[in-house]
This record gives sequence, C-alpha cells and structure tokens, in this order.
Amino acid sequence: MRYKELFTIYPRKLRKVTVYYYQCYDNNGERMCGHSTGQRTKTAAKKYCMDLYHKGKLIPGVKPLMFKDFAECWWDINTCKYLEWRQIQNPLAPSTIDHYKTSLELHIKPFFGKMRLNTISPEAVQKWIMQLSQKGYNNSSINLHIAALKIMMKEAVRMKYITSNPMEKIRKLIAYNKEVQILKNEEVQKLFPADWREIWDSYEVYVFNKLAACTGMRLGEITGLTGKYVFKDHIHVCEQFSKQYGKRPLKTKDSRNIPITTGLYDELSVLIRKNDAGFVFSDSGGKEPIARNKVYKETGNAFDKVGIDSKERKQRGIALHHWRHFMNTALLMANVSALKIQKVTGHKSMSMTRHYAHFDSRDFTEVLDFQNNLTV
Repeated sequence: MRYKELFTIYPRKLRKVTVYYYQCYDNNGERMCGHSTGQRTKTAAKKYCMDLYHKGKLIPGVKPLMFKDFAECWWDINTCKYLEWRQIQNPLAPSTIDHYKTSLELHIKPFFGKMRLNTISPEAVQKWIMQLSQKGYNNSSINLHIAALKIMMKEAVRMKYITSNPMEKIRKLIAYNKEVQILKNEEVQKLFPADWREIWDSYEVYVFNKLAACTGMRLGEITGLTGKYVFKDHIHVCEQFSKQYGKRPLKTKDSRNIPITTGLYDELSVLIRKNDAGFVFSDSGGKEPIARNKVYKETGNAFDKVGIDSKERKQRGIALHHWRHFMNTALLMANVSALKIQKVTGHKSMSMTRHYAHFDSRDFTEVLDFQNNLTV
C-alpha cells in the first residue's frame, strides 16, 4: 500500500509573486482541493502546514480529534477495528483485552480524555505516570496501563491522526517482584508421602499438585487438561481453562509436550478412568473442571500439615503457582539447558526463565568444591 503524505506543497504563480499552496486528504482518504498557505518559500509553507496540523486545523472544516473520541470504541471486541485485525493476526488473550479496557476507562481516559490527540506529548505521558505512582499503584500495574496506551498511540500514528508517537521513548518501569523462597526437597517429600491420605483431603488435589510440581504446568493448563492429551510418556499441552473464559488457547499460543514418569501416568490414569474423556480433574465425572477454590483450600490444608502455615507461605511467596517456580529452579540446578527448560515450561525468552529461577546460594556446592580445591 502506497504511503500518503499528510500534505503536499506546490507553487502557484500569481501576477507578481509565487505563493505556495497545499493539498491534503479528508477523513475518507480523498484528496481535497488546494488551499493557500500565503507563504512565498517552500520551507515557510511546510512550517505553516505543520502548525495547522498540530492545531488540528490542517483539514479545513474538521474539528481537532479529541482523545476521548479516538478512544470511543477501543478494547471492545465487537467494535474495535484494531482488535478485529489483531485477532486474526496475533490474537490477544481475553483477559489481556479486559485488563486494557479497564485501564482505558479507569486510568487513561480520565487523564487524557479532554486533550486533543495531537497535543499529547511525552511530558504529558510522564506526568500521567507520576500521578499513577503517587496514587499508590505499583510499577507492575502502571506498566499494564502504559502497554494499553502504547498500542493506542501507535495505531493513531498508523492511521495518520498524529505524526509522531509520544509513547515511543516511554519505557516500562522497573517492576520489583517479591522474592520467592523456593520449597526445599525435604518439604516437597513431606507433601508427597507414600500414602497421600496422610497429608491430602482428596486424591484429585493431591495429583493436581504433584502434576504441577513435576511439569511446571500453569494452573489453567492443569484445570483444562482432558484425558485424550495424557499419554504414557508425556502430556500434550495445547489449551487452558478458566471459569470466566472457558476453554481457550494457551498463553503463548504454542502447544508443547512435557515428559512424565510411569508413576505419574498411573496416578493420572486413575482419574482418567473415573472421568472418561472429560476433564481429568473433575468432581462431575469429567463434565466440568474441578473448582479452583477447592484446590486452593485443600492445598493450604496440606501445607499446614507439613508445618508451612499461611503466614510463612505469604512470607515465602508460596502459592499454587509456586510449583512453576519450583520446577524451573530445580531443572536449572540440575544443569538442564535453558532451551530444554523453555520447551517444557513454554517460556519464550531467557528473561522469563531467569524470572522463575530462585537460587539459594547456600546450595551452590560448586562454590564449596572450589573453596576446598583452593585450600588443598
């Protein structure tokens, strides 16, 4: 598609002087008739046209576009043109769309709504970010709002509503993640004794946690697991489930295979026989997935029984998603290559693999070996 300039400038000879005129396109993309700039040099005519553009007056008779009007249909799956294209090219997860929509309504529109789109500057964006921080929002939350506005302003440039993107040089804030103290092997062994009844209230929740610990699967992936994707030597992970959105594609859109032991397969088979071809973890014969509240409650009870109470779990950052951190760290400690770990976890970058790594330097036996060899 040929790129259309905002305007074109051309000279017109009058009786005694040459005056520069300009032509531009209306909102339908049709070329309009020429208009005089009143300027006698091309440089001055360009500056005149840019001044008109920044004032929202380049197209005669058209009012400046306000941000609230530009944002009118954004992040609505039924009306947003950007989403219509994005969903066939590289779909956003429904939860992400909902987050962006909430950001727009509660945090972006109240600040930028009454501004003209072409007057939003990097300084205005920085002031907005500072205001969010002063209101007590953490950096991770602010980054979500920044991401939503970045997409919108980039699209405004593409649609030629503005010439430059005020978000172009705005970087994400540093998000300080709470330190996770990984479970120790002896704690894990207590959680998974020879007889599951010693610790767990139900077999389903026991296997749910064991599968999470051994595979690092996300909670939605385990919840949405059906019998047809469980094989003797591996699990094919290709979809996830949440109560709000039902079955949907994986977070990364790419399926993956995760190896499992014969023992774990046998334990999963008990549930598969019980629930036929339906959801593996279910209290309704496979028709509906197990309730997350039940998993949370019984998992908490199990941790209590091995001496890790709710206060300690909060301090150490231990929750159901912790198993993903645990498995990622354990594989790294076992010197499994980062590429292989990413194939199992589904992480797309080394930065995410590092994010899920939580080493206790006291466990670095290589350091002790070095020290011993140095003093021999």
